[in-house]
Amino acid sequence: MSLEKVDTVPGTDDLPLVSVVVPSYNHAKHISKAIDSVLGQGFSNFELLISDDCSPDTSWEVISSFTDKRIRTFRQERNLGPVGNLVFLIQQARGKYVALLNSDDAWYPSKLGKQVAVLDAQPELGACFTWADLVDGTGQEISGPEAIWNDVFRQPNRTQGEWLKHFFLKGNCICHPSMLARKEVFETLGYYNPGLRQLPDFDMWIRLVKQFPIHVIQENLVGHLRDGNNTSAVSPENSARNLTELVEIFGSFFESLSDELFIDGFSEHFRLKGVPATQARLEAEKFFLLLDSAFVPASGRAAALSVFIKRCADPEFERVLRDEYMFSVFDFYRISGQSGFGHYLMAAHYASVPAPISVEGAGANTSVQGRFIYFLKRVVRRLRRELQRISA
Repeated sequence: MSLEKVDTVPGTDDLPLVSVVVPSYNHAKHISKAIDSVLGQGFSNFELLISDDCSPDTSWEVISSFTDKRIRTFRQERNLGPVGNLVFLIQQARGKYVALLNSDDAWYPSKLGKQVAVLDAQPELGACFTWADLVDGTGQEISGPEAIWNDVFRQPNRTQGEWLKHFFLKGNCICHPSMLARKEVFETLGYYNPGLRQLPDFDMWIRLVKQFPIHVIQENLVGHLRDGNNTSAVSPENSARNLTELVEIFGSFFESLSDELFIDGFSEHFRLKGVPATQARLEAEKFFLLLDSAFVPASGRAAALSVFIKRCADPEFERVLRDEYMFSVFDFYRISGQSGFGHYLMAAHYASVPAPISVEGAGANTSVQGRFIYFLKRVVRRLRRELQRISA
């Protein structure tokens, strides 16, 4: 393992109940407050694991200045990335429960104690979350246009099916640094996907509620930084990654999902109601949900087209679509020529291929240039609409 490790690891005869993991990168300005907010918890039976991911600032010096014996620190010798660093920390965790805190966020003093009480009392729960305050770089609650985000994390409790429906129709609404999860959840589900830069938590919550019920404490117990510089900041690059990652997330959204949970969460949105829920009909309903109802339509449709291509070789699936939903392969051909990422790819293709040299003069090339400009304008309009939707 290529890292430098400091501080004495507590003896295995006295294992902590909670492992708090803090992945650190380039947050020297904020990480001291984050660490203090953990050490200041009313609940004290925890270990605090901090891994610095090759920060170019003074984060490591700040981390090393803390001497509390509950702290275990790691300094990576190569950059793992935000998700890789988080996965590394979870793998080191020795507690029954795992809590995450970003190195630029902070907890309020009663956060851990209240969550531990919930999980101890309800062993069926996979994880417990809380509401959060969105704060700026000075620690003040966000105001102005950004204040619309203050209500995003203030969610009621729901059944597993209801959570899945909300995630699919509305998007993520759970504050990542509010999480307290059982360690066995990660052993069952696997770890966060390092291929997802923007939405690894959203992907995890979907996988989580497919297998376990969760609980949200309806109290603001986290100060979640939103200053325009972190991963959640709205930018063209982050929004573009959101669109791409959502295609993958939507594509696997209904995989490994029991029929009971699917029906509980989505039956009111089925195209065919009042008929027996055969497997082919359920698969058809999943396809149409992706095609019509995902909270980001462009990503949902791209996922739907991929799902159709994979499943249309099943004669029963094809028959049910054709005879009961009046949707044939020719309807699919029409839709695939009008939507999805095909137009984006076409514009990218035209942009990467040099324009042909005309033997008849510059005028003969006008139609090629015109088609390219037409497709490029369509791409720009689509991207603008999706970026506005995500940023709203």
